[in-house]
Amino acid sequence: MSQQLADKIAKDFHEFMSEFHRYNQPYDDNMDADIHERYAKVLREQSRWGYFDFNRNPDGIKRPHFGPSSAGYSDRELYEKARKSKRDPAKFTENQRDWIGLGSQIGDYLQREILLAERHFEKLTGKPPRFKFERHANGNPRYEHFDKKMHEIEHNGQHFAYFGLPDGILEYITDDGEKLRVGLEIKSVQQNWSKFKSLDAPKAGHIAQTTAYSDMYDFDYVIVAYMLTYGRGWNEDFSRLKTFGKYVLEGERLHLRDRCADAVRRAKENDPPPLDLADWKFNDYKTVIAKSLTEDELFDLRRQADMAQQSNLPAWQKRSYAEAIAEIEEIRSEHNHRDMVDLMKRRGVQ
Repeated sequence: MSQQLADKIAKDFHEFMSEFHRYNQPYDDNMDADIHERYAKVLREQSRWGYFDFNRNPDGIKRPHFGPSSAGYSDRELYEKARKSKRDPAKFTENQRDWIGLGSQIGDYLQREILLAERHFEKLTGKPPRFKFERHANGNPRYEHFDKKMHEIEHNGQHFAYFGLPDGILEYITDDGEKLRVGLEIKSVQQNWSKFKSLDAPKAGHIAQTTAYSDMYDFDYVIVAYMLTYGRGWNEDFSRLKTFGKYVLEGERLHLRDRCADAVRRAKENDPPPLDLADWKFNDYKTVIAKSLTEDELFDLRRQADMAQQSNLPAWQKRSYAEAIAEIEEIRSEHNHRDMVDLMKRRGVQ
């Protein structure tokens, strides 16, 4: 069990899909009908009120839950998540809205290709497929809502849960015939060919997600698959798929549990961790954090930003610190103005 084997699994998956895609796409109405019927049944079951308890574990203990994407959060964001603070409302441009939708379709596409390969790879190539979806006892493949779950955890005296659904759990046959369970994480690359071509390692946030999934579904090996959506010439022959392997260490799972448990403890004690301006740009809780900062915290952040300007940090990073302080102060100013307006209205002042 090693990173070396994880790299080989990712390489084998790429070769498996590349070989399958050298043949015309099979049409399989029976497979599509079966999988849609199964999926519809699961969606109807899970949409019932109370199917998942978002507030308490089965023992009735109140606890927060964290999605696998929360693994990439800063400590301050995890704290706000544990407090169930209100996230900033999402504001998407048309391009961003399409970007998100297309990314979801990439996952659907690759999952269906794996299902097709399970049924047609051997007929086309004469070789048994090395990768298949693991199945539940009822025959449901293990991906998306077929495996959506609330994974309960007690760690360092704190209760919390991981809640989510995986892109896939695969069975992989090694060169020695051993069967291994492998997680699958699917991401889209939509910027351009150069961005895809230069991709030489999985992004840190994507790796963090796989750590949570490995804890939820008890696997050690993960394939992070990137699929390019950006078009090139019709007659050009190249692979739109890049794959990276990851062997998840137990220490990495424990580190994520430590961070979540600490966030839960801090939330109970109303003890927020320090805010780091380096984590501000993509923070999901900007409003609630900016409004809750004490004057001492704000003083420390201003000093942090000033020190950054005098450092050897690159210009873009210095700019990000300055922009973070400016945004924080803008949010606080708007909040204080609204509070003053509300106070005047309550006192009847026009």
